[in-house]
Amino acid sequence: MLSRATTNAVTSRASSMRRLRRRASNAGRLYCATNGCTSFLVIDEAAGIAHCEICGYTRRLH
Repeated sequence: MLSRATTNAVTSRASSMRRLRRRASNAGRLYCATNGCTSFLVIDEAAGIAHCEICGYTRRLH
């Protein structure tokens, strides 16, 4: 069994690695990142919005 400090360290490291991977892999893509959703937003430039096909999140583009 792992100690609490070890468990926290492993969890923090995994979270940091996911964050770095997202930043590196999607230079120009919008990441959904709503509560647990791990997908990219689909951009509709004509309407000026981006939406997630998985969870339905919608965001206006500036």
